[in-house]
Amino acid sequence: GYSPVSYFTKGKAELGTREHAVAHNGMVYYLASEEQVSLFNENPEKYRPRYSVCPFSLTEGKKRALDPTNFKVVGDTLLLFHKSKGINGLSGWDQSDLTDKELLDRADKEYVLFRF
Repeated sequence: GYSPVSYFTKGKAELGTREHAVAHNGMVYYLASEEQVSLFNENPEKYRPRYSVCPFSLTEGKKRALDPTNFKVVGDTLLLFHKSKGINGLSGWDQSDLTDKELLDRADKEYVLFRF
């Protein structure tokens, strides 16, 4: 998997390694270095992606899978988006007339519905 810390510290999607794997809340995160392991362990919630599905698809009332190379960091929030032929969640998000906060609020409301 991709290191969630790299999105914040390097601004890119970077593959982690088994050597630097860390378990948190039933998930395993693959980090890229011992330094990243330390950063992650200090505050794992900071580095976790906010959603397990594409946030832009949530704003449309849909549920699409994630492409970990298609991402955006909004403040201290990691967002991973869907990307497939003809559909790019990140582009949709960035081209929306709504602000990041408005989109996050809308995605949060839909995510609660999808989880139940």
